[in-house]
Amino acid sequence: MIARIEHLLTGRRGGAVLGAIVLVLALLPLVLPPTSYLLYLFFTFFVFAVFGHGWNLLAGYCGLLSFGNQAFVGVGGFALAILFYYGGVNVWLAWIGGGVVAGLLAYLLAIPVDERRQGRAVWKPVGIAVLLWAIYEAAILYQPGLDLFGSAYVRRVLILLLIFLGALPLLRLQGAYFAVATWLIAASLASVFNEWKVVGAGGGMQIKSTVTLPQLYYAGLVLLVVATAVIWRILRSRYGLALTAVRDDEEAARTVGIDIRRMKMVVFLAAGIFTGLAAGLFYMDAVIITPPAAFSVFWSAYFVFIVVAGGMGTLAGPIVGAVIFVVVDRLLAPVLNQGLLILGAASIVIMLVMPRGVMGILHDLRSGEGKIRLGGLWPLLFGISERQGGLRRDQPGVVAALLVPGSPLPLMGRDNPAWAPLVEGFAAARKVLQAARPDVVLLYSTQWVAVLDQLWQAKPRLAGLHVDENWHELGNLRYDLRVDVSLARDCVKACNEAGIKAKAVDYDGFPIDTGTIVAANFLLPHGEVPYVLAANNIYHDWETTCRLGELAVAQAINRGKRVAVIAVGGLSGTMFREAVDFADDRIARDIDDIWNRDLLAKLAEGRGDEALADLPVYAREARGDMGMKHLAWLAGALGGRLGPAVVHGYGPVYGAGAAIVEFKV
Repeated sequence: MIARIEHLLTGRRGGAVLGAIVLVLALLPLVLPPTSYLLYLFFTFFVFAVFGHGWNLLAGYCGLLSFGNQAFVGVGGFALAILFYYGGVNVWLAWIGGGVVAGLLAYLLAIPVDERRQGRAVWKPVGIAVLLWAIYEAAILYQPGLDLFGSAYVRRVLILLLIFLGALPLLRLQGAYFAVATWLIAASLASVFNEWKVVGAGGGMQIKSTVTLPQLYYAGLVLLVVATAVIWRILRSRYGLALTAVRDDEEAARTVGIDIRRMKMVVFLAAGIFTGLAAGLFYMDAVIITPPAAFSVFWSAYFVFIVVAGGMGTLAGPIVGAVIFVVVDRLLAPVLNQGLLILGAASIVIMLVMPRGVMGILHDLRSGEGKIRLGGLWPLLFGISERQGGLRRDQPGVVAALLVPGSPLPLMGRDNPAWAPLVEGFAAARKVLQAARPDVVLLYSTQWVAVLDQLWQAKPRLAGLHVDENWHELGNLRYDLRVDVSLARDCVKACNEAGIKAKAVDYDGFPIDTGTIVAANFLLPHGEVPYVLAANNIYHDWETTCRLGELAVAQAINRGKRVAVIAVGGLSGTMFREAVDFADDRIARDIDDIWNRDLLAKLAEGRGDEALADLPVYAREARGDMGMKHLAWLAGALGGRLGPAVVHGYGPVYGAGAAIVEFKV
């Protein structure tokens, strides 16, 4: 069922479905009364979905947990009110102006995020400034005549500037430091606006305009569509991959050349502008805006609820979460007359039952053979023990997927500059595996060739020395691997039941291929995780190999395993026929390099379906390694598709092409 829905919502069909939904929403005001409560509910949904997009950009995609996005709400709303009331600007132009001002605030927040300012260079001046401010506040408390400014408002403005110019480099940090810093900024702004007579001090301002509910409805719909499209485009660009890298490991992202400051600047600007525009629509409808309400920390609570309920780090998450928020806050809460209590209770239920939100459950249904990974409440309700039926509560499924080359050259010649990108790529892939914490590695190597049956390694331990048949002069390859024998035999059984003739290999002296040894030595050199090793049957076509990956993952999930899937194989297959100095190694044919880079670019840009469709041509023109069947193994293990990828390394291995690629799961 999930597969059918996913098929319906992808490619051109998906675009047609989304277009139809937007068209229906656009026609809705034409068939409903202008004051219909249903229109108001949809308008509220549009606004809060955009709010969710802004917070999700920071927390879900960049790992910046913000408790201060209400600063954009307040500044955007008050900028609209000031332009409309004092400047006589058309309310819609003032609305755009409010979004611009919120964007300027976001730009101001992001400017000091400078990688050169850290450590004592930040703490020392900030500490001195805060100490002097505390002394000054204490002095004027006892002697008001010492106040050189004569106004608490002016004094607090200068304090806010001090935070901007001094403390904001702390935003380069993540977690609680970032959350507290953003909350303090929003609280400081609230303090300033509370005493600013221009905006009515604590009493706020009115935005009495002639806008109608249908006009607000259409503005909200357009804003949501534009915000979703912009974020979708960002995520499909190289910025999206960089954002994911920053979120997962900022230090690692910095070491591979990602401009952290630029990434945060893009995120801050988008989040600030969209939040400010959504706030403008909200207060055009509310008519009255006050500092206590506009800068309230409750806004952050709403944003967190929306994103967590829908699914953090997903494009559809804020949209789904906004639907849940409207149902809870606008329908259930008024009926029960409990307001925040109902929202709080819903938050607790969501965290217990589906901690990764609705989109997390849909992801599990798609990738976990129909098994939904639920939170800790369900075992308590239904009496499920810590281990029952072989399943564990630590979310079994694919946790990492990698494509790596099997040539021994980078392993035996780590110091050769020509192979440095591959060596560094293997190091990055190793960190990916360590962070994923798999229980088992499912490995398919194009260099372990089978002819009759599909072979699965079933000897508990494989250890010894190996001499590569092509590069024996470079020395021996040492290996020591553990094999998950029970899971390997499950794979043999599943293959035979599926009509794929298979058998287990469990006798001494059976040769282990170079590719498996190279991958094991680079990725798990200490034998931390057991393997299930699958051979490359030369008579298996793409569909059969894809089915092997699918069957192997299914058996691992049935045993409650967290799975890392590794495909060992190369890219272009043309090697030098004449002797070439290793230091001068390069891709043998320029056309091969072009084909390789095109394939990797498609994978990195999230165009996995297009890459798979082009593989027959690529395999023929670039003489792809074994027809690129190793990608079929990965595609099968990942549910028939190759999602967005990160290319950790690309380079030559004696003329042939090789790459280390991480596929996001």
